[in-house]
Amino acid sequence: MKTDHFMYAVPSLEAGKAWAEETFGVAPMYGGEHLGLGTCNALLSLGDTYLEIIAPDPQQQLDGTLGERFAALKVGGLVTWAVQGDLQQVAQALRQAGVRLVGPNRTERQDASGQMLAWELLFPAGTLYGGSMPFFIDWLECEHPSSTSPTAGEVRALSVSETDANGLRGLLRAVGIDVPVSSGDPGLRLEISTSVGEVVLTSTAETASIRIA
Repeated sequence: MKTDHFMYAVPSLEAGKAWAEETFGVAPMYGGEHLGLGTCNALLSLGDTYLEIIAPDPQQQLDGTLGERFAALKVGGLVTWAVQGDLQQVAQALRQAGVRLVGPNRTERQDASGQMLAWELLFPAGTLYGGSMPFFIDWLECEHPSSTSPTAGEVRALSVSETDANGLRGLLRAVGIDVPVSSGDPGLRLEISTSVGEVVLTSTAETASIRIA
């Protein structure tokens, strides 16, 4: 199991890109649109993982979509994180732990060059842990975005807080993930080493309440 990326939601992609360039000293690369989800993104490499700056897509109908939730945010914040792995093995382990799942489902988006990218996603659903619990990804034949996006820095540490810390630790162990989980308000904290100094990204109360599935 390997950390794949971190999702940082903002109410406007243009504002989010400007924030990222000011924060990291590097302009993110436009990624593309997620049709039907009402979202679009821009990407920064963090070594062998990456930061996804995700926002509402003004060219899509937002009613009832994830993009509508992001459009209502007052400020940006970490929403959730993703882990690479064998999705069938992950699904089996989570089902044995009593977790309801969505997927694996094939997902596509067109990148800025017009190339269609396709991958598979698996989402834990109905848990108490929201974005503190990662979702899972298999990039299939796609080149990993960390190798094609501008480099902003390197991840130093990820920590997770959750009301039921023991329960979340148990689920993470069931799928072979070892990250620090402390008791507290739900949220993520990501420490990144950059050319302009250490950057710390966190969830907000708003972003911690968003459920992806």
